[in-house]
Parts: sequence; C-alpha cells; structure tokens
Amino acid sequence: MIKIQTLNLESQKQFQLIDITDKVAMIVQSAGITHGLVSVSAPHTTAAIKINHNEPLLIQDIMKMLYRLVPVDINYSHDVFEIRSGVNLEERSNGHAHVKAFLLGASETIPVQDKELMLGPRQSIFFVELDGARDRQVIVEVIGE
Repeated sequence: MIKIQTLNLESQKQFQLIDITDKVAMIVQSAGITHGLVSVSAPHTTAAIKINHNEPLLIQDIMKMLYRLVPVDINYSHDVFEIRSGVNLEERSNGHAHVKAFLLGASETIPVQDKELMLGPRQSIFFVELDGARDRQVIVEVIGE
C-alpha cells in the first residue's frame, strides 16, 4: 500500500525549525500499514527536512552553526539578478538559503514498525525553514503492508 499526503505549513521566521513529528505519525497511523517506510520531503530549494532533538538551546546551536558556515551577509552569485536568467520579479536575495538547504538535504526516510515511527526517544522530524516567512508544503509518502 502507498499513501501520499501533503502537509501545509506556514513559517513565521527566516530561520525556523518546525516539529512535524506528530503530523507525520498521524499520517502513518491513517495509512493502514503495519510495517514499511515513510518518506518525508520538502519540495522547496530553500528548506530542508532533518531529524534531531527538539530542545531550544540545541536549535539555537544549530542556527549559529548554519549561519557561521553559510553567512547571510556575503555575496552569492545567485543574488546578482542582473546577470541571472529567468529571474522572477518576486524573487528574494536568498543564495544563502539555497546553500544551507543543499547542505542539509530535502528528505528523510523513517522505518515504520507496528504502525509506529521508529524514531529514538529524543528524535523529532523537523521542517527546516531557511527563507521564511512563507507558505510551505511537506510531502509525506507511506509505503508498506
């Protein structure tokens, strides 16, 4: 059996980790499978999906690390609209967000056993907003029997 569902999210900040664990778990519960896999993906080039501990100080540490690795205030060729082709009039200067998303990755796959996500006791699934505030989607695909 395969079930695909889209979650709609609304981020509030430029950088934000949104815990979607409970929403993904509800989709898995309603999918009608006992064992399988769930794939969680962000169909955006300035967002990511990651698994980690939902602890506020750790989230601050992750944000600091990402901004140290990929600062907002340096020149990104992507942001030079005068030389790029196909630029949308509503486009933002967001080269930094694309690079962060490239480093983090757009999806995670989690095993499902006995209708439950096989996550560790401190693991949460996060939608990582890197260019908010925006309306966003997450695609959840459950595969199993």
